[in-house]
Amino acid sequence: MPQPPDLLSAALQATRHLAPDEVRALTRNAVIILSMPRAGSNLLFEQLRRLGGAWSIGGESHAILNAFGHLRAENAALDSGSLGAGHADSRTREAMRRCFLFLLGDARGRPFLRLNLRERPAHPVLLEKTPRNALNIPFLLQVFPGARFVFLHREPRQNIASIIEAWTVGLETGRFVTFRDLPGWDRPGWCFLLPPGWRELHGRPLADIAAFQWAAGNRIVLDELAELDAGRWIPVGYEQLLQQPAQTLTRLAEFAGLDAPAGEMSAESMPLSRTTLSPPHPDKWRRHETAIENARASWQAVADRIAAL
Repeated sequence: MPQPPDLLSAALQATRHLAPDEVRALTRNAVIILSMPRAGSNLLFEQLRRLGGAWSIGGESHAILNAFGHLRAENAALDSGSLGAGHADSRTREAMRRCFLFLLGDARGRPFLRLNLRERPAHPVLLEKTPRNALNIPFLLQVFPGARFVFLHREPRQNIASIIEAWTVGLETGRFVTFRDLPGWDRPGWCFLLPPGWRELHGRPLADIAAFQWAAGNRIVLDELAELDAGRWIPVGYEQLLQQPAQTLTRLAEFAGLDAPAGEMSAESMPLSRTTLSPPHPDKWRRHETAIENARASWQAVADRIAAL
């Protein structure tokens, strides 16, 4: 029985009629959500992709990244999961754009490439969300030179507690595991994004690992965004999204060039994200309070930078 084509081959075949300049034009209007794991990015993405004018691949771009062997990690030594501008050679840039275009669809499930030319927007808003993007901003700016960014942040103690909870589930079930073969690592896997300096966490409690991921990832985002024109990125708090969904989504829609949300929205009407592990509660983090407070020195400075936004 013939095997189905892999994603890269299928994407190149499906877009073969489009010149590189056409592909670049169709993917130039990218709006990329940057956040830490468990910061609410799934909920934000699900809400934004329902707005008129939004196009996406329907979920996270792990499959696209996995189609390129050299994008698995920073290098063969697995020093981090960060991707820099040097990872985005011309062939990679072109092929990645074609993969996104191949998978692109709207909230109604209509594939972009199957629409007739009159139904297609000339410059669709390509909405992208993958937590690893926090480590990949220089790379993303090569693939999508005109990209704009939504920086979603969450109260540190709540976010770190949620990362601890997910690591616990991940090590028991394999869910959330991103690396299974880290050299010298003392656990069966590594969950979520892999920032530089991860080896220093060998033998440390999960709370220290979660605090490290939160602080390192947010620090990288803040440093990279500081190099961009202020009009190319916008911060938003997860708490804002929950408490004032209509106002928050309207502000983000204006930034992204999407239609404003229609109808009434309230905090009570906001759904749970499909990746929620347990119902949210403002004091849920307190089950890990002692461990998180013990790690405060590793995350407080970054929390202060976010608060200053």
